[in-house]
Amino acid sequence: MFDLPYWSDLDVIHCIDVMSVEKNMCDSVIGMLLNIQGKTNDGLNTHQDLVEMGIRDQLHPRSDGKKIYLPPTCHTLSRKEKISFCHCLRLVKVAQGYSSNIKSLVQLKDLKLVGLKSRDCHALMQQLLVLAIRDILPNKVRHAITHLCFFFNAICSKVIDPDKLDELENEVVIILYKLEMYFRPSFSDIMVHLIVYIVREIKFCGLVYLR
Repeated sequence: MFDLPYWSDLDVIHCIDVMSVEKNMCDSVIGMLLNIQGKTNDGLNTHQDLVEMGIRDQLHPRSDGKKIYLPPTCHTLSRKEKISFCHCLRLVKVAQGYSSNIKSLVQLKDLKLVGLKSRDCHALMQQLLVLAIRDILPNKVRHAITHLCFFFNAICSKVIDPDKLDELENEVVIILYKLEMYFRPSFSDIMVHLIVYIVREIKFCGLVYLR
C-alpha cells in the first residue's frame, strides 16, 4: 500500500480502534495492580531488565543465595488493598444496560477480574476504576491513573470543544510520562504508545463515538 500514489498525502493512514486501545489499557492497568498471571509483564525478567538498563537500583532483584527477592514497587498492592479494590467493584451498582454484571467478573478468592469484555473495560476506564483506587495506592500513582481515566472519558464524549484538543494532546503526553515514571518499562507497550495519536485523529476524523 505504501506504493499507492495518494498514500503519502493521507493525514490519517491508519484509524486507531479506540475501544481496543481502551480495553488493552484497562487490562494492563488492572493486571499490573492485581498482579494477575498472564495479564502483567511484571516478574523476574522485568526486574533483570532494570539491571541491564542501569536504572532504578531499588528495584533490582536481590538474592540470599537460595531465593531471589523482588522488591515491591510504588504500585504494588498489599493483600488488604487488593481485597478493598475487588470488594469495591463487586459491590458497585450501575443502571441497567450500562455494562454487564461487574459482580460476576470479580473473583474474591483469587483477587482478580476475569472475562472482561470491551464494554466492561469501557465502563471501568470511564468511571469505576477511579472509584476502586480512591483509598489505595500512593497519591502520585493514583493521580496518574485517575488522569488516564479522565482522558479516555474526555475523548469519548459526545461533545468536545475543539479549542480543548491541543490541551488534551499535551495532557496525554504528561500522563504517559507519569506512567513511565511509576510503572516498569515493560508496561509501556505499543498499545500505550498509540494513545498519543488519538487526539490528532479526532481533529481529522471527528468524534470517537461516531467512528
